[in-house]
Amino acid sequence: MGFANMASALEPERKASTASESLTIRAFVLGLITIAGMCLYATYFGRNLMKSFVPVTALLPLVLWVGINTVLKLTLPRIALSRTEVMVIFGMVWMVGTAPAVGWAGYLITDISAPSAFSSPENRFWEVVGAYMPRWLFFEPGDMVVEKLYVGLGSEESIPWRNWLTPLFWWFAGTVALVMAGFFASVLFYKQWVERERLTFPLATMPLELLREEPAHRLPIVFRTPVFWMGFACTAGVIFWNIAGYFILTIPRIGIYDHYLTKAVHIGRDFPTLYLRIQPLLMGLAYLCPLNILLSVWTFFVLNIFKQALMDRTGFSVGMQGQAATSGEIRMLEAHGALVFLVVWSVWVARGHLKETLQKALSDDRSKDDGTPVTYRTAWLGFSATFAFLTGWMISLDMRPVVALLQLSLFFVIYFGVTKYAAATGFVFLSPQGQKGGPILKTLLGTANFSPSDLTGVMVLNRGGLAAHSGRMLSIPAIPHFFRLLQQALKRRFLVVCALPISLLGAYAIACGAQLYLCYTEGGLNAAYMYDWTVMLGQVGIIEGTEPTYFDFQKLLVWLFGVGEAGLLTVLNTRFASWPIHPVGLAFPSHTYGFAIFVVWLVKALTLKFGGVVLYRRSMPFSYGIVVGYLLGVGVSSVVDAIWFPGSGHFVHGW
Repeated sequence: MGFANMASALEPERKASTASESLTIRAFVLGLITIAGMCLYATYFGRNLMKSFVPVTALLPLVLWVGINTVLKLTLPRIALSRTEVMVIFGMVWMVGTAPAVGWAGYLITDISAPSAFSSPENRFWEVVGAYMPRWLFFEPGDMVVEKLYVGLGSEESIPWRNWLTPLFWWFAGTVALVMAGFFASVLFYKQWVERERLTFPLATMPLELLREEPAHRLPIVFRTPVFWMGFACTAGVIFWNIAGYFILTIPRIGIYDHYLTKAVHIGRDFPTLYLRIQPLLMGLAYLCPLNILLSVWTFFVLNIFKQALMDRTGFSVGMQGQAATSGEIRMLEAHGALVFLVVWSVWVARGHLKETLQKALSDDRSKDDGTPVTYRTAWLGFSATFAFLTGWMISLDMRPVVALLQLSLFFVIYFGVTKYAAATGFVFLSPQGQKGGPILKTLLGTANFSPSDLTGVMVLNRGGLAAHSGRMLSIPAIPHFFRLLQQALKRRFLVVCALPISLLGAYAIACGAQLYLCYTEGGLNAAYMYDWTVMLGQVGIIEGTEPTYFDFQKLLVWLFGVGEAGLLTVLNTRFASWPIHPVGLAFPSHTYGFAIFVVWLVKALTLKFGGVVLYRRSMPFSYGIVVGYLLGVGVSSVVDAIWFPGSGHFVHGW
């Protein structure tokens, strides 16, 4: 009888738990509304909040929804969102957080229009490159649609939306194929990373902890922890103090979190500049990163400083006369070689799991196919279909199939590497060397081995128009984190599968529409992002063949040296449990944030040494407070700037 009563008592709790893990239409709709608001706000008032693949444009809505939901739980608990619903909203926004403005849409609009608008007889861009640029992705020179984009419309003129449909459609087609390939690949590797390699997913840990509750309390546990509020005060207090200084000019500014250029320290002649940058968002999340990875990042940071100084001081270079690699290019080749090894090694380690997924996909017994959120059969078919479409899309740029496949392979290396090591490290500014692979192709193989159409295609694919820049990757690194956020709710449900493509379509339409409206009403010369155009303009000599480079075995040796370094470090990590250096610091060198990572490593190492795991766990809410306080401060500052200082805001977040 006693056991029966106990079971009866636990039944409502089980039902509540099951309900809290469900994925609802309400969460899906609120996610889309949040995406719309995020895109509009970022375009007009927060144009610099998309500086990484985990942008403030995604994290700030998380803080807002956590705050709103906490108030609802205290006042109107019946309509409060469940933990899973908040995670769905955050995951949807995160996957498209880099879509607006400087993240993706701003560069895309420039990529489509700038060649037409700014080609001239002097720069000879269209004369040399125009013949190889497909008209379904770009406008023709002299098109009034483009001219009005940059100078603005007259009072009686309307925005030519219809003229933009064709290029925007085909750019979106290529982007969504790349992103969905990442989605299906994430399905194939997710269980390998979670169950076998046990990646920590720090970027998913913090949002889940912000909503963790105890049955007897409506307030999340972390908000009842004094240490959390201490961390919160360290960042929010500083930013709010500076906000007061916007209006009271006699208040001295606290510049501890200012732009990295204000933290420059010149070590000596031929040494690269050292930046003593304190970045709360990076540091708060990096505190959750394994100690050996933190040590690896700042160790290679120090080594790279001395390597570059030694090469520049001695004039060391690699390569044939006339195309010798500088110190920066040497470090790029070394880091990319290390990244390629890590990606190949990761696939090799997962070979058993991938074999199982393929066997389950080919099995007639559908009950054995336990892939989530789609079956492994769907994942393999989807990945194959998107890969084929991407190949055809790239060949349509008039690239030779072999060049298209080489570029796709480098896409896989870059996206796979960032996605996996974002899940392993929690670094929000994880940026690969060699962009999306174009500079690697041209450096290793030489431009003389490519046709002008090949080089044009590589140039186009490596700009920000296709799924954003490599440092602000759209969607793909967020996908396995979205799976992690859903936890038990990650099931084969229609909403889970539709969340990514619908979010991407909605964000794309709103971000591009808002960017076009801004350019046509205020003039694109004031609102466009011209970096991509200047890079494309520099490719004229390479594409016409007047500045050719050739295959250089010495440069290949540098790349292979990076492969060997990463291989040696991987073997040492595998054979010796106490080996302290991880190869990730070699593959993703950090110049701007090396000092910040050193500070995090030092604090975490001392915490574990003198307080052990117990003290470390007790200190974790401090890092959450740092992040939440920073995000709230950035949000408030951007609102203040939008109201009182439009067009001339204050620096709060960025490099």
